[in-house]
This record gives sequence, structure tokens and C-alpha cells, in this order.
Amino acid sequence: MAKYSSSGSQTLTSSIVTALGITSNTSTVQRNWIHEFLLANVGTPADLVTLHTAQRTTAPGTATTVTATKLDLADRVAQAVVGENHSAEPTYTANEELFEIPLNNRGTYKWQAAPGMELVLPATSGDGIGFGATHASAVTDWRVGALHSE
Repeated sequence: MAKYSSSGSQTLTSSIVTALGITSNTSTVQRNWIHEFLLANVGTPADLVTLHTAQRTTAPGTATTVTATKLDLADRVAQAVVGENHSAEPTYTANEELFEIPLNNRGTYKWQAAPGMELVLPATSGDGIGFGATHASAVTDWRVGALHSE
């Protein structure tokens, strides 16, 4: 199983915005596993709470392409489509939040899967996961880093 690291940034708005999306390639579908991720504010810190969500998607949206970094140089290039700084949001699957946490902007959060409890993405063309966040009035940048495999 090939392992990768990917990260992405976005600026908060009053509706959900996606900093990082990992989806199955449309020409070579594959399953993806998210093993861990880190959430952090990279803008000016303030005492406010942002709602962070990891949610299933059925289409990747429009984003800046991210090249997933191979953790083992002997592995192949990632087949997953990875994107950051979405200008058009992914198509989120209703009621399919895999993770949701309100987080103070002065803090960071790391999620690491227990063995066998990874977030698993189906081998379906364009299906994946989006890491989004929202705040009613804050305008600050935030970042998501993820370790994943396929």
C-alpha cells in the first residue's frame, strides 16, 4: 500500500470552504485511506471558534492541484486527485460527516486513526473526502495536513 502526505490552505468565510480534498481519480479509480490529519489556523490568531468538518464528496469541485508527497520514494505517484484552496466547492454528500469539531483558532488539532478505524474512501470515480471549515464572521487562513494511502 503506497503512503502519501498532502496539505492545503483556505480562507474562512461564512459558508463552508474546503482547504483540502482527496478524491478517486476518474480514469483509474482506487480506494483511499486517511490515517491522520492536522487542523490549524495559519492567519492572525483570535479567540473564536471555527467549525471543522471532514465529509464525503461525490465530485471534487474546482481547486488548485496538490501533488501528494510519497512517503516511500519506491512507491508510485499517487493516483488520487488532491486539491487545495477550492474556488468551487466539492459536491458534499448530505449527512455524511465523518468528523466534525469546533476548534478555537488559537489551537491546533491532530486526529490519528486507531488501527482499522481509518477513514475509507470508496473506489468510485470522483468520490472522496473534503476538509472544510466555516465561521460566521472570521476571515483568517487555515490549513489541513493529511497522511493517506491507496
